[in-house]
Amino acid sequence: MVKIIRPLQKYLKNRSSTYIALSLLLLMSTTALAEGNNNNSDDPPPQTTGTSGGSRGCETESEALLSSIPNIILLAPPQSYGKTLANSPTFAWYAKDSSSWQMEFRLYEYDQANKQSRLIKEIKDENFKSSPGIMVLSLPSLELLANRRYLWQVELVCDANRPSGNPFAIAAMKAVPVPANLKKQLSRSNDVLTKANLYNEADLWYNTLEIALTSEDKPTLIELRKSLLEQVATGTKTELREQTKAALTNSKIHQLQR
Repeated sequence: MVKIIRPLQKYLKNRSSTYIALSLLLLMSTTALAEGNNNNSDDPPPQTTGTSGGSRGCETESEALLSSIPNIILLAPPQSYGKTLANSPTFAWYAKDSSSWQMEFRLYEYDQANKQSRLIKEIKDENFKSSPGIMVLSLPSLELLANRRYLWQVELVCDANRPSGNPFAIAAMKAVPVPANLKKQLSRSNDVLTKANLYNEADLWYNTLEIALTSEDKPTLIELRKSLLEQVATGTKTELREQTKAALTNSKIHQLQR
């Protein structure tokens, strides 16, 4: 699977090739699910682990030796579709490199009827650059469709002439409508901590994470943020989990707005 996805990555700037690459990814997932007896049909596509491969990235060789954790870690639940309410999604990821690099963000909608993925949002301008730590991207003008599945991707542009060498990571997302009982509970409170707990109880990963990363630091919210970041770290290799957990929980948070 990796051998198929990586070569296709350099063609993602071509819209039709994007459809082919991501459709292959999801179609192969469907085939794998049909062959397995214990697989859940709601499982995300293979390789949407939310972490970039390798450890070199855009760093120099000496910098890379200091840390072997992934260059990009998307703040998404490992091995599952992270859920979000359909309106105004927020995305967050960790970048390891100490230098600032141009980034590219892409969001795809997957159409289950025709088995194709459609690029619906792309950010790749010269002002969209990384900073070491956690970056939070709010897209208030973007509304997702309820009960649809999405893939989102972040790429660091180390060398524009060699896009196949750029580290990138992909994660899966599902947009859901607001449950009636949750809507009623949310309307009764303006307290961010209460809302975060309600989102967390409803398994709304991205909404919970947004509050944990963007609200004023309070002891309880700090603990919630730490808990979420530790869950992200469990998706990395076993021998790197403690190192990854420390990197995530000690990171500076950068707010992005588009």
